[in-house]
Amino acid sequence: MDPSLVQMAQQVDASDGVLIQVTLLCGGARLSGWLISEVRYREILAQTVRGGTAAQAAPAFDAVTDDARRRRAETAYLRETRPSVPPSAPEYLYLLEDGEGTRTWCLPLDRVDAWSMDSFNIALDGE
Repeated sequence: MDPSLVQMAQQVDASDGVLIQVTLLCGGARLSGWLISEVRYREILAQTVRGGTAAQAAPAFDAVTDDARRRRAETAYLRETRPSVPPSAPEYLYLLEDGEGTRTWCLPLDRVDAWSMDSFNIALDGE
């Protein structure tokens, strides 16, 4: 697993203001898009459920999103209070695919065969 990709996944997961566009090769498939945080990924899933015929299931997806927010806050707290302890490596990348719509992917980091960083930006307003 490339440590640069791990570092980028950690940065994106820590702040939705980090905007990294990548192209990934995974098992012969090529995916291009924006790395997003687990929180943003879960929010998109909940929005998708709300927009369909199973809107009554949305609270379950909201609970999973809240859990991702809690983990993000815990990680931020540990980074501040124990800076000498490296954060654990993420297991997954969350990708918002380029193109129409909001197709999202959850990919195990160890399944990425090759990748390129296409752009790296910071949103000054944090969004």
